Amino acid sequence: MKKIIILFSLVALINGCDNSVEPTPPKTSGENTINSKVVNFKTKGFSFSQGGLVEYPNSQNITPDMLLLVQITSGNDIVGVFLSAPANQPTFHLMAQINNADSASKYFSELSEVPDTLYSWNAIPTQLNQIWAVKTQDNKYAKILITHTEAYMDSSNQSSPTPFGEATFKWKYQPNGSRTF
Repeated sequence: MKKIIILFSLVALINGCDNSVEPTPPKTSGENTINSKVVNFKTKGFSFSQGGLVEYPNSQNITPDMLLLVQITSGNDIVGVFLSAPANQPTFHLMAQINNADSASKYFSELSEVPDTLYSWNAIPTQLNQIWAVKTQDNKYAKILITHTEAYMDSSNQSSPTPFGEATFKWKYQPNGSRTF
């Protein structure tokens, strides 16, 4: 009887130890913050296919869909931030610039299709309550809503002040390549 109980317990234990890993479905929407910080000649860009920030450049050769840069005048005055595509491909199309957050959020939610033409290399200027269509590096589509931006001269290293920018955005990605959401 002890052998049967031990055998039954062993079988139950083995069946309960399922080590299989189901693939995680790709993330297709969310909210992220991106900044212009460069450390050791690397920055972080946003990749829609990866569903988040990726270091760039990286050993996996993943090119992000967009980077954040700081716009400055010839006199080194900070103007604001803008999104830029690291690859040589038109990526951004301004869909709307709206005065208040509620209306911008509603427009973003209800935006069901983005265009397939008239994209530019930079989203400049990138400002609060803008809705942008994004054509990704692999010719798929996303939409973003800018919910926060800031830019300033970072003087924490007094011998070398550096422009710093940050933007927060909501996003939705269409991984099947269609322009509809």
